[in-house]
Amino acid sequence: MRDTIIRRQRKSEAEMAIADLLERGFIIIKPLQEITRDGKTFSRDSYGRRNFQQNNFTSCWMAVLRKVI
Repeated sequence: MRDTIIRRQRKSEAEMAIADLLERGFIIIKPLQEITRDGKTFSRDSYGRRNFQQNNFTSCWMAVLRKVI
């Protein structure tokens, strides 16, 4: 058995993908959840040192489905 992982930026796209796979005989192993990540952006100055610019926040919608045989 091989799990299918759905990753989408928008919740509506993830819901559409899940609905399509459910019609094809998949079952939900892990329900749709939002995963957020934060990071930092740096730039280099004239001496090659890293200077902090800003914080980056990104999110991703993820679910795991499995094919029923």
